[in-house]
Amino acid sequence: MTLTSLAGKRIAITRPRVQSVELANELSNHGALPLVIPLIEITEPSDEGFAFEHAMKNIRQYEWVVCTSANGSHRAAPYIAKDASRPKLAAVGDATAAGFQQEVDFVPSQATGQTLASEFPLTNGKVLLVQAEKTSGDVATTLRQRDVVVDEVAAYQTVIRKLETEEIEQLLAADAVVFASGSAIRSFVSQCGARYHGAIVVIGEPTHLAAKELGVNVSAVATAPTAQSIAHALSGVFR
Repeated sequence: MTLTSLAGKRIAITRPRVQSVELANELSNHGALPLVIPLIEITEPSDEGFAFEHAMKNIRQYEWVVCTSANGSHRAAPYIAKDASRPKLAAVGDATAAGFQQEVDFVPSQATGQTLASEFPLTNGKVLLVQAEKTSGDVATTLRQRDVVVDEVAAYQTVIRKLETEEIEQLLAADAVVFASGSAIRSFVSQCGARYHGAIVVIGEPTHLAAKELGVNVSAVATAPTAQSIAHALSGVFR
């Protein structure tokens, strides 16, 4: 089904380019004009990945590997065997689960870190929590409150990408801008300020919450991270 309200609309996608291809194709199929303008970059953690590499080399000591983002599961996937010898895998949501490139053992009822920590199966084994550098720490805190033994490791860090003047102009002229993380919204606010007057569409409640904390008015929330769900959320904005 074609979402006719998207025809001719300029939609800015602010994720890193490699993560934007599927959504850009979906929007193009509905006649929209996608603009991929990454607001963040995914880089090595500040220790250049030393702790992450060490944890991955000793992965068999863990009963579970838990990832709170697709970036984390993509980084962890090459180190995890695809047989019965591997640890059990847990992902915060479907997009993160897909990053493991194999079947996972646990996904919470809602794609939030708090729900993941609250619903995570109790275990006596050690858990490796793979996440971004400089997270809030809420997931690890809740797991430890439930007597789960957790080791945390940073697989990557998210940094603001400095925009070119032309990119800022394209963002300000877009009919809608799509955000998938609080980091992207913070980058947007710091570089574009209050000059944008189009629609803001966010993916998931954690990103919605970050937007509200930054005073950004959200037009729609895509409840799932799929290209189809995001396209439908955008379509509703323009009806």
